[in-house]
Order: sequence, then structure tokens, then C-alpha cells
Amino acid sequence: MQRPNVQRLALLAVVVLATVLRVYQLKDLPAGLFCDEAGLGYNAHTIATAGMDENGNHFPLFFWSFGVSYKNPVYIYAAAIPVRLLGLDEFSIRLTSALFGIGTVIGMFFLGRALFNPWVGLFSALFLALCPWHLHFSRIAFELISFPFLFVIGLTFLVRFTQGKRRLGRAMFFLGMCVYAYQIANLFLLLFMLGFSVLFLPDLLRRWRETLLALVVLVTTLAPIGVFYYRHQQLATQYFRNTTNLRVGEDVRVQAQRFLGYYQQFFSREFLLTTGDPIGRHSVRGFGELLPISIPFAIFGALVVLLRRDRASKLLLWWLVCYPVAPSLMTEIPSASRGIIGVPAFCILAGIGLAAALRALGWLAHWRPLALAVQTAALAAVGYFTTIEMTTYLHAYFVEFPKYSAWGYGGFQYGYRDVIHYMESERKNYDLLGMTAVEVNQPQIFPLFYNSRDPKEWNAQHDLGYMILDPAEYSRYTMDKRILYALRPADLDLFSDYTIKKTITAPGGQKEFVIAEVRARKRFLTNWLVLGLFENDNNSGVQKDFIDIEHLTKDKYTGSFGDIYWRPINPQFVRVDLNRFFANADPRNPGNPEHVCAYAAMTVRSPKAQDAFLELGGSDDMMQAWLNGRSLTPFPIMLAVAPKRRPVDLRAGDNLVVLKSCENVGGWDFTARLTDADGKDLLDITPLAELPSSAVAPAPAPAPPPGADVQVIGGFDKIVTFRHMAEARPEYRGNSLSWWAQLHDQPSELVWRTMPCAEKKRTVFVFTASMSNETGDADLYVNGTYALTFAMSDQAGIRQWERGQYRMTFVSKASVAGNSGIVLLDVPAEQITPGQAVELRVMPVHGIDEAWFMVQDYHDTIDYEHITPERAAETVRGAWQSRPTHADTKEDGSAADR
Repeated sequence: MQRPNVQRLALLAVVVLATVLRVYQLKDLPAGLFCDEAGLGYNAHTIATAGMDENGNHFPLFFWSFGVSYKNPVYIYAAAIPVRLLGLDEFSIRLTSALFGIGTVIGMFFLGRALFNPWVGLFSALFLALCPWHLHFSRIAFELISFPFLFVIGLTFLVRFTQGKRRLGRAMFFLGMCVYAYQIANLFLLLFMLGFSVLFLPDLLRRWRETLLALVVLVTTLAPIGVFYYRHQQLATQYFRNTTNLRVGEDVRVQAQRFLGYYQQFFSREFLLTTGDPIGRHSVRGFGELLPISIPFAIFGALVVLLRRDRASKLLLWWLVCYPVAPSLMTEIPSASRGIIGVPAFCILAGIGLAAALRALGWLAHWRPLALAVQTAALAAVGYFTTIEMTTYLHAYFVEFPKYSAWGYGGFQYGYRDVIHYMESERKNYDLLGMTAVEVNQPQIFPLFYNSRDPKEWNAQHDLGYMILDPAEYSRYTMDKRILYALRPADLDLFSDYTIKKTITAPGGQKEFVIAEVRARKRFLTNWLVLGLFENDNNSGVQKDFIDIEHLTKDKYTGSFGDIYWRPINPQFVRVDLNRFFANADPRNPGNPEHVCAYAAMTVRSPKAQDAFLELGGSDDMMQAWLNGRSLTPFPIMLAVAPKRRPVDLRAGDNLVVLKSCENVGGWDFTARLTDADGKDLLDITPLAELPSSAVAPAPAPAPPPGADVQVIGGFDKIVTFRHMAEARPEYRGNSLSWWAQLHDQPSELVWRTMPCAEKKRTVFVFTASMSNETGDADLYVNGTYALTFAMSDQAGIRQWERGQYRMTFVSKASVAGNSGIVLLDVPAEQITPGQAVELRVMPVHGIDEAWFMVQDYHDTIDYEHITPERAAETVRGAWQSRPTHADTKEDGSAADR
């Protein structure tokens, strides 16, 4: 048989082998379907069936998906063909990756033949066909796999150009198309083409007509993406901005050292031979990205290329140098996915090395029959060791890999196919189908994918047919319907009455989902006041008593980072997320407080004395608990997701529960319940975000007599703290600079300073203010001391609140963008220091989320309203105030909780 026929048969065998390895059990291995795969698949389906993406855009250049980032077009448009022909499922969308992988194997043959000879091409194709790195991503529907395919074709044409063929225009087209395949290609191609231009500058100048035509082809190919980037500058670069490790303002030397350290990892023994990519979806445990037998041949091949006198082969070394640059500027180091373009480079060098080694053996044996025998024996030995390595890898991939890669948030999100197929079969029996949003990644794509949802219908209705929600978010759904819920097993702890209908188990035996009919939820304590932050370096705060549990007040405390106050926390979920509430309160860890402590307190009103159990669960942090001043935890306990419980005695009336939580690092949250001995909720108790009456209700002081000796001071001079501001906010005097605090901005507060006080005496501060038409309560502090709680509403007339020696009178003037008027605040003399201003602080604490309180930038309210000391004294005595209703005030005259 002639040599060309042998080579063709050998290439056919390599392609068949590559095909079998990439297509066998493709639908079910990897087990599960990652959300990125489902997103690409559904967009391929929408393009194939309606010519639009998931958002209704017709034949877009890039695909905006998940509301997070753009997906590249090459993979999606290519996948539209098998999806259209075979229908939308795991096999059809992954088949696109397999075909790109097989195509790259074939392309490697032609690249190796162009650079050296057909045997180099065959060996390079075989190494790529068997390479774990390339094989792994040829079986996953990730867009990255199209990048090596296009680059290998483009490079082959580029090599033919260096050999005198008119192929530069074709090369520029395929290389330009790489930027539509994977975003990493942008920087890689720029560096690679710079190196090529320097290396072949004389040729480019000598063949200037072809070079000019190739530039036109490249510019034409890249023009659409250039226009797109110009029109979507922020969104187009969002992927890189979200994943880069570059930090603005950081020392350049530090960043350079980090880059070099990351760069080296892409050539490390661990990455290439022993552990591979640390992300479980991206590699098989115990295996590197390359077969060990390929490494010595790749090193030998690199040496051959280095010593070779032609310039074209040097492009392979430059390719290898450039491949880790872009990934080293990003996170997830070392990343097999972002470094995918390096796979063919290693494999073609290994092919060159193997071919050169066989040729060297032939030179050593001068007699041709002996040379063939030695070469055959050497090739058989290489095949033997390759077979052993490959057999071990394939067993790990097909048998062991599914057991740990399928399940969990970091895996292939196993179970959605079974979940949706089962729930669709039960749809007629339920009013609501739900899927948990706990430990999942973009779950909304799976109903669209597995139901092959009509894109026109989806864009018209935007109704998934499923409620996708953390079941702990009680405020978002009610139990007055027949609900079938796909839950994580731990989610069942939120429900007191349910029936499990189906369990979804991953290949490794892990329970991935339970599908349950849920009928009733457990009742958690969520109405807390919280106080923090306090230091907990080296767990030093765990044993400290930062506050006096037996004598709590609503006055300010001194925390580790300044003055702090008891603030209400209205958690979105039954889990009280302290990390989220105290975000940015710790300047050392903006956005995520760590090594800190905080307190939580609430009043539990019980109609009778009764035995109960207190259940506490949460993140693995230290916690202490007190009930009515008595310690329930002689020693701090470590919380866990599974709740801990202990018996407690509730007395009739108000019971004060105080918790102290100290975090080290990571998550910081807790859950709390009061139950009976059987774990059932106590339905007759009322939890209130309040401190006991002794902390908030001192004996009221007598009202000032007519003509009392008071001073009247301007109640506004300078703003200190605010969340919202308007330069011309309407109010009863016109339009003014205004600042306000709104309840839903928790923690929310408005802080300002008054005019300086002349004397140390009883003082009435007067200022212009507005409050929302929406009802709510707000706490007022004077110089950090809790003064009183008042009610915000649209009620007209004069309203008054008092607590101890503090009185606040609001005189409504007009309904203008809220309830606009003036405030007269009566403050006792002990809060006054001659020559100094008083700090006033308002914190909305209860009510409708939209409730707010506002202060206006007026310094002349006293003169404008003709407020004299006598008139002020008469007003704060309560003259002509509206009779408060039960809903407006408590028995002590402070505002009622809403």
C-alpha cells in the first residue's frame, strides 16, 4: 500500500477514535447540565425556530443571557443546526462541542503537515484526540471549544502564506472570527499577530498587495464587533471587568509579581500532570490536563523547533508563550477553560517531538529494515504506555467523575431534567409549581430548556410557569394554594407540613432535590433589633460582655468603629443575615464584615406562662443567648445549619430575648424559633422588635406651664448623614434643598445639627420638615440619647408625641409631596451645652417600606413662623392637638408599632 493511502487510513482511524471518545454517552456524561450549557442550548433553539434570542432580538450579533453577560455567536449559530435537526436536549447541544473538537483534530493534521510533514500531522492529531484537556471540553457545551478550531484553521492558512501560497486573506478571516468565539481570543490574537508581524515583516512588505487585501478582510471581519463594542461599552467589557484580578490603584510591581506567579502556574507540573484545573467541572480528579507521555515529546519538539532554521515553526513557540497571558490577568488560576487555546500548541509540539524521535532512531540504524523495526518497536512502546494512561483516565472520567461532578452548586446541576419532567406531569394537580433558589445557578433557564419553550410565547408572557424562590423568603409567597415545590433536602426544615412526592438522587448517591407538596411553614422569629459591630480579633470578643444585658437602653453605644444604635432588621428571609445588614460597617472589610460581634434583641409577648424550646441555627459562628436577663448558654455554642434547641420558661407578658453572635470569616446569619416540646410552633406568642418598657418608657415629665422659661433655637444648621437628597424638593414654602431617610434603606438614618444653643436651659428646637403619606414609625435621638418614637403619616393638624422629658410636635402646613410642616422639639436642659449645637438623629424603624422622614434646608423657620418662647411653650403643652387614636400612640404616648 502506498504511503499516502496509509496516511489517509491512519487519519481516518484517528478521526474515528476522536469521534467515539467525544460522542459516546454524550447525553448523560457529564451527568447533569450546567446552566451555561442550557443557556447556549435555549438560544440555539430560539434562533433555529424563530430567528431570535431569548430576549426577542432577531439574529443578534451577541446574545445577552441571564441578565448578566453576553454570549458569543459562533457556538450558538453553529448549534442551531443540530438542535433544529435533533430537537433540544443535552445530546444536541453537546454534539456541537464534539463536532468542534473533532474538527480541531482534523485541523491539527493539516497544520502539522503544512509545518513539517504528514506524520507530524498524524501524531499531532492523535495527541489532541487523546488529550484529557481537549477531550473534556469537547463533551461540554461551552462556547470556548470553537476557539481552537477556528485558530488552527487560521494558523494553517497563515503557515501556507509563509510558504508562498496566497492564503493570508483566508487566514485573517478565520483568525478574525476567533473573537466571536471566546472573549479570551481578543488579547491572545493581538499578541500572536504582533509576533507574526514582527517575524514576517519583510514578507508582508514585499507582498504588500496581498497584505493590503488581508487587512481589508480582517477589518471587515472585525467591523461588526467594533461597532458593537462602541455601542455597548460597559456591557461588552463586563465579562473581563467581573473576572479580572487587576486592581485600580494597586502598586504596579505587586500586580506584575502576581501576574508572573499566575503565568507560571499554567506550565506547572500540578496543572499539566497531576491535578489540573481546581474547578470540579473542568477536570478529572487526580489527572492533569495532558497525558504524561506527551510531555517529554513536547519538550523535545520545542527543542527541535527552536533549533530549526525556518521562521514559521517559531510561531508554535510564540503561541505557547502567549496562551497563558490573558488567563493570568483573571481569576480562577490556573484555568483550563480560559487557557483552552494552549491545548493544540502542546499537542503539535508533542507530535513534532515524536516524529523527530522516530526519525532519530532511523538515523541510528543505518540498515533500513532494522530502522523500520526499531521505529515500529518504539512506536509500539509509546502506544502501550499511552493505552495504559488513557485507559486509566477513561475509567476515571466515565465511572468516577460523574459521582462527584454532577451534584451541588459547583457541579453540573444534576437533576433539573427529572425535576421538570415530573413536575410538568403533575401540573394539573397544583396551583403553583416552585423550584428552590438555594445553592443553584441560573435556575430560570432550565424550564425554558427542558420544555423547549416557544420563544415567541416566552417573550410575550415572560412566565416560566414556575416560582423560582428561596423558600425561606416567606414574604414572597403564601400557603393558601396547592404548591408542589422542588427543594434542596435542607429546605424541608422550613416546612411543618409536607409530603415528599419524589426524590432526585445524583450518580454519587447524593440527594439533589426533593419534590414535595408543601402545606404549612414553620414560624421563625424575624423581628429583631440589632446592635454592632464589636471587635472579635482572634475570637477575643466571644468572652467579652460589650453591653449590660440586664440594663439595656436605646441610647447610643460605642462600637469598634464608632457610635452604634439598636436598629431594626427586617430580613428578607427567615435567616437573619448579619453580613448583609452590617455590610460596609467595618472599614477593614467593606461589604463583608469579618472578625466581629453583634447583638440581636426582641420582645416576645406571651399571653401566659408556658414551657417552650428555643431553637437556634445558622452559619458556623459562636453564639450566646439570654432570656429575661438569664443566660441560656453558660459557654458560647457553635451554630450549624441543623438547629440546636434547649428548654426555656416564658413568663406571662413581655419576655426579652437577647442573642450575641461572633463571626470569624465567611457567612454570618442565624435562625431562631420558639416551639413546644414536639417542635411545633407556639402560635399564641407575639414577637416585637422592641426593648423592654424599662429601656424606652421613663416616667413622663410635666408639661411646661404657660410662659415657661424656655429658649427657642433653630433646629437645622448643617446636614451630617443622609441617604437621599433633592436640590429642589416641593414643600409648603416652595422648593428647597432637602434630605431624607426611608424605611426600606435599612439601616436608614438622617442626622443633622441644630444651631448653637445660647444657654443651658430647656430648649425648643424649631425646623421645617416633611413626612411620608405612607405610615411608619421613626426613632428620634438627641445627642445619641434615645428621645422618643413618632409616627409618620399624612394626618393633618397638630400631632404630638412625648417620652419622659422629650416632646415632639408636628404642625402640618400642607400636603405637598408628602405631609409638609414644622417641628417643635422640646429638649431638657441636661442635653444642652452653651455655645454648642445639638445632634438630632431620625431612624425609620417600622411600617410601610416607602415611609420616610425629611428635613429641609431652612435656617429661618423661627422668624418665618413667628415662633416666640411663649408660643413655643404653649404649643408643646399640647394646645389644640388632634386627639390621638389607639393606632397612633401607646399608653405612654409614644408611637405605636406598625
